[in-house]
Amino acid sequence: TVTPSGTSTLSSGWYWIRAVETPYYHSYLQTLPTATPGDALMDSPLTAGQFNIIDGQLVYNTGSGTDDALYMWVEDPADKTQRALLTWFNSTENTYGNFSFSGDTVTWVDPDVDRGNTAAFYVCPDNTTGANDLYVNTGAYDYETPSGCYDIDIHSYGGSTATV
Repeated sequence: TVTPSGTSTLSSGWYWIRAVETPYYHSYLQTLPTATPGDALMDSPLTAGQFNIIDGQLVYNTGSGTDDALYMWVEDPADKTQRALLTWFNSTENTYGNFSFSGDTVTWVDPDVDRGNTAAFYVCPDNTTGANDLYVNTGAYDYETPSGCYDIDIHSYGGSTATV
């Protein structure tokens, strides 16, 4: 049984964030359990989170707007040539890189990482949990994709409900 998110209707000033490529077409950004610290996942619209980008932070509305919000973190590896950087949500602000919207597309940049496409992400299913973990793709889109992962970009969506 899927547990619905805290609200099925989009709150004013927030967005759904979803993928637009198969096999993750209209999978939505979230954590499971919903609105709790943990890995950033692309999953069902029934458990979709609500987000905005504020001052370079990708902010997860846990039900109180920016009070008690979660922030997307990006792995800061020692080896800057690493192709996939893990993302997760935490109760403190991210210290590595900045998020922004380019139109409705989510981008991430940091001066330490030379990215050909600042909107490139991966979904890599976790072999243990089966969860669809979200990673920053530091390489070119659809080139040398790690085995078992899928290239995606993610976009804001302002419809009243998270839809397939």
